[in-house]
Amino acid sequence: MDFEHACASHRSSLGEFALPGAEKHYPPDLEIEPVHLDIALALDLVARSAAGTVTVSVEGRRAGPMSLALDAIAFEDLSVRDAEGREIRWSYDGKKIDVHWEESFARGERRRLAVSYRVVRPASGLFFCAPTEAYPGEPWFAATDHETERARFWLPTVDLPCVRSRLDFHLTAEARFTILANGTLVSEDRHADGTKTAHWRLESPCPSYLTCFAVGEFVRADDGEFEGIPIVYFAPPPFSPADLLRSFGRTREMLAWMTKKLDHPFPYPKYFQFALPGFGGAMENISLVSWDDCFVLDETLAREWGPRVDLVNLHEMAHSYFGDLVVCRDFAHAWLKESWATYMEECWLEDAKGEEERRYHSYRHAKAYFQEADDKYKRPIVTREFSSSWDLYDRHLYPGGACRLHTLRCELGDDVFWPAVADYVRTYAGKTVETDDFRRILEARSGRSLGRFFDEWFHTAGYPFLKVSFEHDAKKKEGTFKIEQAQVDEKAGVPAFHLAIELAWTAGEATETLAVALDKARETVVVPMEKDPDSVRVD
Repeated sequence: MDFEHACASHRSSLGEFALPGAEKHYPPDLEIEPVHLDIALALDLVARSAAGTVTVSVEGRRAGPMSLALDAIAFEDLSVRDAEGREIRWSYDGKKIDVHWEESFARGERRRLAVSYRVVRPASGLFFCAPTEAYPGEPWFAATDHETERARFWLPTVDLPCVRSRLDFHLTAEARFTILANGTLVSEDRHADGTKTAHWRLESPCPSYLTCFAVGEFVRADDGEFEGIPIVYFAPPPFSPADLLRSFGRTREMLAWMTKKLDHPFPYPKYFQFALPGFGGAMENISLVSWDDCFVLDETLAREWGPRVDLVNLHEMAHSYFGDLVVCRDFAHAWLKESWATYMEECWLEDAKGEEERRYHSYRHAKAYFQEADDKYKRPIVTREFSSSWDLYDRHLYPGGACRLHTLRCELGDDVFWPAVADYVRTYAGKTVETDDFRRILEARSGRSLGRFFDEWFHTAGYPFLKVSFEHDAKKKEGTFKIEQAQVDEKAGVPAFHLAIELAWTAGEATETLAVALDKARETVVVPMEKDPDSVRVD
């Protein structure tokens, strides 16, 4: 997800990150896991409703379980049955569908659960727009947007990232509309009543928050292919194909850079993007990226906003690997997608425009993170204690994590870091990950023990803030540096970091340096020094 989109909605309370009473969050047990969703829905854009049946294929992970809970908010006309006729009991409280089979599962056994329902003007997750008498110029569309837990407003599912299901969509709407969804278009059939049904299929496992479709009156701009992958952009009128190409026309170049940088082919069958009003940012839905239409640029705006749109484009594309292909097991580890996508912006600028451009972007990231850490709260990048998963999508997660990735890269060196990243993507493609999975790959490549680094930089709050004083003793011919890690706060859980810094002093034309390893809150370094230096520098 685009950083600006997340931060614009983030709460601005001061002090503690989590509200009083916040509990620790863990991924759920998956004794019975949804592995495939067949989504057969009819969309009525005028009534702002969707109705039909979602068939949930589930698999027993061990012998014995009998119950499953699906997230489903404000469903109407709900009915639930076992597709093969097995006896079940089910209940619904407006938020969850609780299903109980009379016969327990065998290990590896698959069953299908048919959930029929209707949603009307859902509060979130699925958004409708159509012309009205008051607003006759409104566009026609129905489209989804889910980060972090909003698929449940229209889709019966376990609405958490640890559950990844393969998808088939059978979406029915007026024949004049374009129908898009994750994956590959299998067929499109017109009906006598003036509607059509599009069948889209995604063979790759997909978490609920990346499940996506868009139906509406769209302008289309084809932008060729990248290694056989079609690149197409969509938006409602009055946008033109030229507007779309102007805005997103660097996509192929970015795909070429990304696949080379990560040493991994693009993992999905297409790269489609659509832009609609009111979406408030951009979202990395698998093979179908969504944008707010404010990012569709005319010739004048392109001169100012073009570079920003390119970075958001790159950010969402990076999620194809970090977040889509390799999925964080739960929101505590969301940095493995958002910090990575933010850092890849820097890496793109480094290779496309040079090191100075990367440095400036890194400076802006650090400044944004410091502002939140200093003015609002300090929290670990990896934390299970939060009031809402959405609260995690802050400046710690995006620029704060990106800065830490660059620190890690500098610590290991490019010859270790980038091959390790490629190993990580290749090893965990199609799987869920936690922070330790990434750490172990880096350790295997580098031979380094990185537990302390990750504990300090990712699992505890705060960042190093040094206060340094210097005195020269002419009689002893010594210079004394007194170094304090001023961030240390035992009550807040902010530690002393293990840091390698460099001290430098200049006398006349001569500059000398000394590497120093810090690991305490206060340290004193005494250096032989003939003369009182003209200047001293730290790090």
